[in-house]
Amino acid sequence: MAALGERWLLEAPGLQPGESLLGFHANGHCPALEPTGCSIYARRPVTCRDYDCRVFAAADIDAGGADKTVINARVRSWRFEHETVHALETQAAVRAAATFIRSQREAFPGGRAPTSPTGIAVLALKAYGVFLEPVNEQRSSEEIARAMIEASRRFDLVRPA
Repeated sequence: MAALGERWLLEAPGLQPGESLLGFHANGHCPALEPTGCSIYARRPVTCRDYDCRVFAAADIDAGGADKTVINARVRSWRFEHETVHALETQAAVRAAATFIRSQREAFPGGRAPTSPTGIAVLALKAYGVFLEPVNEQRSSEEIARAMIEASRRFDLVRPA
């Protein structure tokens, strides 16, 4: 927070004395966001480490209901630039994965697909590669769901360097 300065720190109801929230510009952008990315990424607040509304924007879903009005507005304001056709196809695959999860819940073993927006968005990001495969037209919904579960398991096994 010191890197941003006190003018970006806001008090909010329910916080303990001395606690504050990171504010934002009038357009909703974070004051640490620069054209090259987050200027404080290595020292970002815990909230930024734990929560990233871009997952909802990438999956083209809201973060929740009426209780998430502010977050949903921010989610809808995100715009992604695609420098390559592959990047555009990747985002389309993430959205297709999220749509599949919401519409084909019964295809997952025991009908156990994520139902929360966070669960849907995270699984879509972990398993979007399934929707880049041209063989999906020949697969059943159950086969696609199993492939998504396997892709998610592989994703979880990868440890960052």
